[in-house]
Amino acid sequence: MQHSYEEIDSILRPLAPVLAREADAILDLRELLARQGHPGKCVRCFFRLFEAAGSEMLPQLAPLLAWLEQNVEIAVKSEEKELETIPFSLGQDEDLESFCLRSIQHVRMDRGYEAERLQLAFRYKALAAA
Repeated sequence: MQHSYEEIDSILRPLAPVLAREADAILDLRELLARQGHPGKCVRCFFRLFEAAGSEMLPQLAPLLAWLEQNVEIAVKSEEKELETIPFSLGQDEDLESFCLRSIQHVRMDRGYEAERLQLAFRYKALAAA
């Protein structure tokens, strides 16, 4: 399901005045979301904005975070077989690396998969359901 520029702009527009220095990331994210660009790039842009914003601007990021939580998930695969999906949830992570490490640890420590190699990848929920 593709999202309209109007919907995306309503999410991103409030960020422009408070994160003017991150205009490139906001514009990149706008295009990625509208064209369903690689979801991992969307998450990377989000964390770039999140890190630049600081905790006092979290309310302005809340609509974007809610959109990502509603539309993006993490697929866990072994070989080509999908094992499970994990919801995109920020938790207490402060940056993309922490988020990814927590997700990896969640799968490795809390699951009993026998596969030697697991792959985790961001994807859009709507595309996965199709």
